[in-house]
Amino acid sequence: MRKTTMSWIKALPLLLLTAGPLVSSAPAKTSESKPVDRLVAAAQSALQQAKQNSSVAQDHDLNLGRHKGDSFTSPVDGYFIQERASRGLPEPGQHKNYGALVPWDQIVSKVNAETKLLFLIRHGQAWSNYLEEVLGPDLWYGVVSKCGFTTGNGTDYQIFDAELTDVGQAQAENLHTLLASNSSFKTVTGGLPTRAVVSPLSRCLDTASIVLADMQLTNVNTEELIRETLGSDTCDARRSVSDPPGGGKPETGPCAFDRGLKSKYPTYDFPVLGKDKTELGLLTDDDHLWKKNKREKQKDQIKRAETFLETLFNNAEEQVIFVVTHSGFIRSLLLAVDREPYRPKNAEVVPALIRRRQRQSS
Repeated sequence: MRKTTMSWIKALPLLLLTAGPLVSSAPAKTSESKPVDRLVAAAQSALQQAKQNSSVAQDHDLNLGRHKGDSFTSPVDGYFIQERASRGLPEPGQHKNYGALVPWDQIVSKVNAETKLLFLIRHGQAWSNYLEEVLGPDLWYGVVSKCGFTTGNGTDYQIFDAELTDVGQAQAENLHTLLASNSSFKTVTGGLPTRAVVSPLSRCLDTASIVLADMQLTNVNTEELIRETLGSDTCDARRSVSDPPGGGKPETGPCAFDRGLKSKYPTYDFPVLGKDKTELGLLTDDDHLWKKNKREKQKDQIKRAETFLETLFNNAEEQVIFVVTHSGFIRSLLLAVDREPYRPKNAEVVPALIRRRQRQSS
């Protein structure tokens, strides 16, 4: 396989930002008096409208759990502090040594043809995370299904396919610095060939562009199956691969946008493989997974995680994989491999050894 690097990503404008200290919230995009009060007032109005328009969620029409029989497990105990869901960090950052409780050479020695070492990375803080933190869960419920949110004095926040805040970019920069310092990337990967797989939502693509810049990677894939919980919330809807007609709203999907994935992220590939895809890539050009009144259940997301693992093991020869994804999907993937559902903070790394147990032939 041709060996590439992420050096081309260094040219992205995001990397021109200076990393600052990690804080729990991001500043509003424009100055305003009492911004939290204005946010709350606008959100209260949105909440009332959401309650009036709410309907009972149904299961998704498209079955993403095309699991063929192989099962997956985490074959060791006591290797990572994240094996205990109660060991979550109180604020964004990293566990010491990324949570490893034993030397990394001992961890890497466990990988083989049927066992991969995954580094699950949650994206940095997005505007949706910031708004939920400021508004609280009740008021956020009235906003999360909207394409955008405007405060009383006209400050606009984009919710659809939410992008990183300045804080989120700084969090990603800090993780990049950790991995690039003192040969950390080489230590945790054991110098083995390493692939990256990235969710096609903007906050993950931007996080990966920063975190993995200049890291030695054999390949970088975008993957539909590692998206956040599907449906209802517009922050979890994705833009189409191609530009929308006239820079407006595509045929499917909740919101208008000016650029598709290819135009916005020209350094990534976005192969459209169809709903029966068996390789890493996207299902369709437009977002056919997001449904306005249908929120994916965790049991279905766990099946989706199993399908992703099967696709990964069948297509990626690398034994070390960086997966840049979302907190909901990380929890479901951990449950799929018999791990506790650890909830990571923004830009936190959760390592996991995952072994495939092939089904017995009859």
